[in-house]
Amino acid sequence: MGFRSSSSAGGASGSDSSLVLMSPDDVARYLVRPKSWVYGNWRSQGIPFKKVGNALRCRLVDLNEWLDRQIP
Repeated sequence: MGFRSSSSAGGASGSDSSLVLMSPDDVARYLVRPKSWVYGNWRSQGIPFKKVGNALRCRLVDLNEWLDRQIP
């Protein structure tokens, strides 16, 4: 899909999606959902966020795996 977050890890170049870190805003855009939905549902829906300091971040590869599990 070519999605590259402005918050990608360490400025890594290339297309290694395991290095792409997404903020909740990035995830909302990727899922085409309101940011409020992401913040309100990430725990209950199991969106694979991790805490990095005080920030929530999600690896693109983990998000895609989560999406694959959502569609039967």
